[in-house]
Amino acid sequence: MTPGGSTCRLPWLRLPPISRPYLSPQRHDRKKAGFVVVRFPQGSLNATVAQRFFEAADATKKGLGGGYPVFGDEQIFLNATNCEGKPYSGLDDASFQDGLRRAAVSFGSPKPMVSSLGNATARFIGNDWQRSTRGEDYQTLLGGSDGESVRKLDEISRCYAFLLAKTADSKGWAKDE
Repeated sequence: MTPGGSTCRLPWLRLPPISRPYLSPQRHDRKKAGFVVVRFPQGSLNATVAQRFFEAADATKKGLGGGYPVFGDEQIFLNATNCEGKPYSGLDDASFQDGLRRAAVSFGSPKPMVSSLGNATARFIGNDWQRSTRGEDYQTLLGGSDGESVRKLDEISRCYAFLLAKTADSKGWAKDE
């Protein structure tokens, strides 16, 4: 429970600094993004292992190093697209998925496996950070700074920060880890 009293369960994640994710089940007018779920043996996936796999995947095929969330023992890679439907990775979904399969096969210990892959409606909403240094473009696309979506994202952000700090404290992680 957060200091504000709400309950939240969120993963830790590493995302590119250019944007935030926005999942949209209502908008099916754009290309779906390919995804790959890489599962590690129970209890073996931590921040160090996730980062090692991320770097190994990027070394396997340029374009696989765009970011990832982690849920329990699963590391998820999304071939996210921009507003024109072009993948940020520069890879088509088949190449993206194949590269992650190869990375999983060649990765050392702990030995991961691709547990699922497919397509999802998800994309990154960009923001011109030189012109809109506080994310104003992004907020406008979500209905304005007082909009319901922004309020929900603010709550998710608070929950995320709380859970990350709580987890780091319970695991004895260094603040810069």
